[in-house]
Amino acid sequence: AKKRLEVSHKKTKQDKLNALMNADVDPAKRKDKNLDHVIITERRNKKGAKYLVEKQPYQYSTKEQYESAMRQPIGPDWNTSLQHKKAIAKAVVVKTGKIIDPIQKPTSKKCKANMLSKMETARPTRPVQ
Repeated sequence: AKKRLEVSHKKTKQDKLNALMNADVDPAKRKDKNLDHVIITERRNKKGAKYLVEKQPYQYSTKEQYESAMRQPIGPDWNTSLQHKKAIAKAVVVKTGKIIDPIQKPTSKKCKANMLSKMETARPTRPVQ
């Protein structure tokens, strides 16, 4: 009786990793081409991508300005108590027990304009005490 050899079509973890690493970038342009036993992932991290900002917010004029502001810690260990309270304060503060009207969907242009003007006048500039 002849033994039949079965060929495994399963890829090893290393084969899968090599396929992933070599699929996107030309091997000559890879950052890890001269490094033995090192694999530098050059693919985009899908899980971390949702936390990236496409462009800097309006109050920052340059990318460096925005990045330096993000690097600044806001904890009470690094700032004074007043600065910490200001940094973590809520944007809108409403007194306890105050009834807040629900938002309604505007039906006409006049209604939309009226709602926008109400929203602009209703925004408190500082917390209500």
